[in-house]
Amino acid sequence: MPNQPAAGRFVKTVQGFMVPYQQPIPGSNVVIEMLPVPGGTVTIEPPPPFQHFDDFGKPVAKDQPAGTKQQASFGPFWIGKYEITMEQYLPYRQLYYRQKQDASQGINQANSPTDVDAVTGPTDVYDTRYNFEYAGAPDSPVTTVSQFAARQYTKYLTLLTGQTYRLPLRSEWQHACLAGSRTRYCYGDDVKRLGEFAVYLDNTSDDSLTLRVGTKKPNAWGLHDVHGNVAELVIEDTAVTGLRFGHVACGGNGDSDAEDCTADSVVRTTVEWWDDDPDFPRSSWWMTSEQSRMTGFRIIAPLAPMTDAQKHAYWDADSEQLAEDVQSRLEDGRGSLGRVRAWEPTTSRVDR
Repeated sequence: MPNQPAAGRFVKTVQGFMVPYQQPIPGSNVVIEMLPVPGGTVTIEPPPPFQHFDDFGKPVAKDQPAGTKQQASFGPFWIGKYEITMEQYLPYRQLYYRQKQDASQGINQANSPTDVDAVTGPTDVYDTRYNFEYAGAPDSPVTTVSQFAARQYTKYLTLLTGQTYRLPLRSEWQHACLAGSRTRYCYGDDVKRLGEFAVYLDNTSDDSLTLRVGTKKPNAWGLHDVHGNVAELVIEDTAVTGLRFGHVACGGNGDSDAEDCTADSVVRTTVEWWDDDPDFPRSSWWMTSEQSRMTGFRIIAPLAPMTDAQKHAYWDADSEQLAEDVQSRLEDGRGSLGRVRAWEPTTSRVDR
């Protein structure tokens, strides 16, 4: 068995010791800090029920089947120390212009968004003051991102770097959030201490608020902003088995009260998130509107390799309707599609 690292966080596996690493984004000066997390088993609550509205936007009560708690097991992985920031997301936002230029030259073209080495790019945001109201700094967490865009970002980053990335499952996110504990918050159950670890309603009264990552204490595994700041998009565990339960975000945000910032706090994305398409030319599905101005994401890198089927499940549109909508927008020029050149993988993340 290889020697244990002398200092810093590590996770022991049959393959060696997982250690923290920094992922450079080729073509930029930006890196993403990744921390190791051990595998585990957690019990998660069922996702919240779908909200139904009448023709006038008034909520309509409907009988919902009772959900059951779900036990989920998973292997070790690395997870972002922080939520993905504006400067880390910008290279993907700029993909639209590069792909359009490539298309005019007949290079790096792809036939479908589901091609294994193809990535879609969003058109530009026409009013950043509105859609990135709380994200005015390079180290601000990126906001108003749809789950589809977050999925495509992880696919883009994988193809660009050679290291596999994806969104976390909700069970993985909750496990990493609590750092192995079984309390409501990463530090325990005392709500009076939440302000030490979270940017949330009680400490965000300033109307000119600019969210930033890492301004509060980390949890026991070194992760910042697992409560509050921005709600984090995840993939429901049941979604990868072929069942569809909608898209959800965890942990609450800067506008949430303490009760909505627990480790098991979950909100659904709804159709109202796309009331106003913030992109120009209008493209939708990559960026959302007012309802999600405090919603972002963080990424994980699984230790176990992903199969081709898993890559499609984690990266691409997860419903036939969404896939058709994205394809339609691409055909209308309201988005871009192209291949991403893989770079040589960087140094090993496991000390052997």
